[in-house]
Formats: sequence, structure tokens, C-alpha cells
Amino acid sequence: MKNLKFSICAFVAMLCCVTPLSAQKYLNNPLPEAWSADSLLSTVSPADDQWWLSFGDTCLTALIDEAVAGNYDLMAATKRIQVAKSMYNSALAGYSPVIGVGADWVNNQSSGNLMPASTDPTLSRYLQADLSVSWEIDLFGKIYFRAKESKEQYNATKEEYNAAMIALCAQLANNYITLRTYQAQMQVAESNILSQMAILDITETRFNTGLASALDVAQAKTVYLGTRASIPQLKAAIDHQINIIAVLLGKYPNEVYNRLATPVEHFDFLQIVSVGIPYDLLRRRPDIRQAEYNIAAQAAAVGVAITDFLPSVSLNGSVGYASNNLDKFFDQGSLAFNITPSFRWTLFNGTKRIQAHNAAKAQMHAAVDNYNNTVLMAVQEVETAMSAYKNSVKQLVFLRELVNQGQLTLDLSIDLYKNGLVDFQTVLDAQRQSLSYQNSLVETRAASAKAIVNLYQALGGGWSNNQ
Repeated sequence: MKNLKFSICAFVAMLCCVTPLSAQKYLNNPLPEAWSADSLLSTVSPADDQWWLSFGDTCLTALIDEAVAGNYDLMAATKRIQVAKSMYNSALAGYSPVIGVGADWVNNQSSGNLMPASTDPTLSRYLQADLSVSWEIDLFGKIYFRAKESKEQYNATKEEYNAAMIALCAQLANNYITLRTYQAQMQVAESNILSQMAILDITETRFNTGLASALDVAQAKTVYLGTRASIPQLKAAIDHQINIIAVLLGKYPNEVYNRLATPVEHFDFLQIVSVGIPYDLLRRRPDIRQAEYNIAAQAAAVGVAITDFLPSVSLNGSVGYASNNLDKFFDQGSLAFNITPSFRWTLFNGTKRIQAHNAAKAQMHAAVDNYNNTVLMAVQEVETAMSAYKNSVKQLVFLRELVNQGQLTLDLSIDLYKNGLVDFQTVLDAQRQSLSYQNSLVETRAASAKAIVNLYQALGGGWSNNQ
């Protein structure tokens, strides 16, 4: 028996040494010392946390405000915060005693024909009322660890909301940019249609005067009709984007169609983007903070599993009155009370507690792995977004010049064609290339803008020097 007691104490001491803080040793720190930036990037942090204001688009700003207020996914995330907070408050209530009141009217008759001897039946009637108190003393920290687990889960839920907020703003901005891109491509198509109609008139005039063949007219008309055919597809794409934006706002498409259907001028996204200090910025990402809180919650769960091996101490008591005579119910002689200190220690229940402890440790290790992977993904997302933005800006510089040269080539080829110095194939090639260059410029502008949005999202939204 003495050896058994010693073994139990040694086992409990060993478990207590495995503290939840041991989770920290599994954390990696894969954050880079510096980003691979160039002259397009700066370490000066903007003062305004609302990163979308840098686009200077009042419509986008208004849409994001409406999405934050009306998006149903965000509302659901808010409700999850409320649930987590209630669970945390419920865990904190474990520190408080349980107080109850009760009253009973007892009407009991015992049998008179029970062995070993028969007696007359005994009738007992009385009223009793009492106030009971039960309080579990948190001697080994079980309530503390339960409350801590709930608190960290509550914090993780708040970070989940922040992540949903950032994702919503980024998603809305990207869809808004896509909408404006389709509208810009529509403007390019309409502009080219006018140019192609003029060229078609030139070929028809030259054909009617015998200076051009019917092939020139057919080719000019083919280019013209091909551009016209792209208009319905662009309109369908525009409507689709408006529908997506409406859902993000929590509204029906007809409520936002009129203000989104009108195109706006594209912005110049060739700007300095500030990236701040990488380590600090990544640590403020909601998904990384959420992963940290999940580790803390699982570590607290390990603490709960450890305390299941330890005794529980509680104090129970009640005070009240009991009497079969209502007139004497509140007399001192009717007073009844009991105080019951309680000590309970489960010494053996199979391997249930051991398996629960192993499961809690495995979940903590899984949370650590998730944290390390989240950090790696964050670094990758930032690097990818920065590279995409830098290269899209460089591409914009060349595409602008390419569009200018393409238009110049088209103008010159038309002049030469009208003078009979080149065939129509030269004009035809210049038309197609000019249209392609203009669409490429529009798409690259959109890619540059989306790269900025993705960079802000990868860095956890906007930031300031105070964060």
C-alpha cells in the first residue's frame, strides 16, 4: 500500500511538470529579417488604417462601409464572438459558489409489516425549507485552466472576426477592380469600334473607286464585327460583378446597379507602397494571432486534463427549518443545518484520464503545427504580393509606351494605305495589335491594383507606426 501511494504521488508530480507553457518550445520563427524590396517599396508606414482610401475612390469607400455594416458572413462572425464571450463568462462562474433554495412537504408512511417484527405503520408529515451552498475550491487550478481555455477561444474568435473583416474588404476591392476593368475594356472596345468603322468606310470608298479589293472590305468588316461581338460578353461580365458586389453588401443587385453601372476613370497605381517592419506586421495578422490564441487554448486544455488526475475539494452546506407544525416552523428548535467539506480523488478509472491527457497534448501539438504553417503561408503571401506588384508596375511603364506606339503605327499605316503605299494587311495587323495593347494595359492596371489589395491583406490590412 505504501508503494502504491508513492507511485501515485510520483505520477501526479510528473504530470504537473508538463505545464501548458511547454507548447512554446515547438514554435518556429520562420520570419525573414527583411523583405526583398526595391525602389518601388518603402518602409514608411501610412498613418491611416483604411488602406482603400489610397485609391481615392469615394464609391469604393462607400461600398466597403456598407459591406462592413450589412455583410451576413460578418454578422455571423459577430454572433460567434458573442457565443464565445458567453462561454468564457460561464467558465468564470466556476469560481463562484452555487446557492439554491428549496422547500419540501414530506408526507411519508413506513410499513408496519416488515421483518423482523411487525409494528404499527408510522406516518410522518412535515414541512422543510433550506438554503444550500456548494463551492468547489480551486485548489489545483482546474477552474483556472477551464476559464483560461475559454478566454483564449474567445480571443481566437475575435481574431477570426478581424480576419473575416480584412478578407471581406479585400474581396470587395478585388471585385470592384474587376468590375471597373470590364467597364474600361468596354470603353476600349467602343472606342475601337468607332475607329474600325472609319477604316471600314475608307476601304468601302476605295473599293467603290476601284482602288481596293473586296477582300479589304471583308477584312475590315471582320475586325469591326469581331469587336462588336465582344460587347455582349463584356456586359454580361459587368452584370455578374455587380451581382457579386451586391451579395457582399448584403443587398439585392437592383439596389446597387445604377451607381455601379456607370464607368469611372482608371487610377494610376504607380505609387510607393509602404511595407513597414515585416516581423511586426506579420505578428498583427489576425490569422497568426488566432493561431497563437488557439495554442494557448489547447495548452489550457492540457492543464485541465492534468488536474483531472488530482483531488477535488469542495465545501457544501445548508441551513433551514423543518417542522410538522407550521406554528413552530421558525422556532429555534426547528433549525436544521449541515456543513460538509468534501474531498474526492479518483485513483483509477481505467485509462480514461490518461487518454484524455494524451488527446489534449496531441491537439496542442496540432495547434502549434497550424501556427507554424500559418506563419510560413503569411510570408509566402507577402512575398508573392510584393513581387506581383513590383513587376506589374514595371510592366505598366512598358505597356503605356507600347499603346502609344501601337496607336502611332495604326495612324501611319492608315495614311500609307490611303495613299496606296501599303496593303490593307498592314492596317489590319496594326488594328488588332492596337486593340490588344490597350486591353493589356487595362488588365495590367487591374493586376497592379489587385496586387496592392493582396499586399495589404497579406500584411493584415492597413497599419500605422503606433501598431
